[in-house]
Order: sequence, then structure tokens, then C-alpha cells
Amino acid sequence: MAATRRAQLLLLTALALLLAGTWLALSPATGSPAPDRDGTLIELHGTESKAVLPLKGNRLPGVPADFRAFVKGQLHAMWDDLGQTQACKKSPLITVYAVRTDGFAMGAVNTRPRRDCATGGGYIAIWAVRHGAWKEVIGTQEVIDCARLERFDIPSEIGVDECYQGDQVVPYDHP
Repeated sequence: MAATRRAQLLLLTALALLLAGTWLALSPATGSPAPDRDGTLIELHGTESKAVLPLKGNRLPGVPADFRAFVKGQLHAMWDDLGQTQACKKSPLITVYAVRTDGFAMGAVNTRPRRDCATGGGYIAIWAVRHGAWKEVIGTQEVIDCARLERFDIPSEIGVDECYQGDQVVPYDHP
């Protein structure tokens, strides 16, 4: 009798595991969704690509509102770093080459020399949405390491066409 009970209990356990496995196999995935890679590319040229203070409506047309607000915040932060003097207000310049609506952008960050405002210099920047907000993820004056671009999942479409792999500059092609 005990052997029969044990066999019944084992059969019920096996049936429960089988049903649970079937349910898991047919249920939708609950992990993180794949990144949306269907972003629209917006390329900017000439005056429309150059963001300066005050940021006017003819600059950065068509970019997502949250990216525009991010750029404006960056310009103000640069001006703050220059002491917020009137002479330095038009020194900060962010030139945006391309923005993808799924959260990637590339451009240049500069401070232009102005009378009574000792500035100058700049770098290439890559921005991306991280944890729901735009961030500068790479800022450099050099060719970027391929592994770094891949770590941030940077699409080549925004203007990155080469990278360092070891000590070699190689083509970069990432969706």
C-alpha cells in the first residue's frame, strides 16, 4: 500500500512539473524587451544643427523634445562653468550631426572664443538615453574603441564609421 501511494505521489509530481513546463513554454517572455531599433534618423546640417544660447526655434528642428531640452540644459551648464558672464553667453556651441528617435545622437561640443571670454576647444560627443534620460556616454577627440561603442550599443548610422580594435582602425558597422 505504501508503495502504491509513493508511486501515485511521484506521478502527480511529474504531472505537475509537466504542466508547469508547458505553461512556461507557452507564456510570453517576462525579461527586458529588446531595444527598439526602429528609430528614425534625423540628420542636421548648417545653421539648423548649431545650438547656442538662447536656443531658438530654428535650431535643431524635428529632434525629439526631450533631446532638445537636454541640449539646452547642456548649453546652460557650459555657460555656468564659464561664470555666466554676458561676454561668455554665446561661447557654448553644440553642433548636432544626427539624432535617432530611439535614443542615440552624435555631434560636437565646443566653446568658442569671445571677447572678454577666454575659451576655445571642443570634442566629439555621443549621447544616448540611459535610464530614461539623455546622457553623454562618450566624449573624445580620438577614434573610439570598438568595444566601447558596442558596450553602449551605438548604431553606426548616427555617423560613427570607424573605431579602434586593438591598435588598428577598422570600419564600424552596427545596426
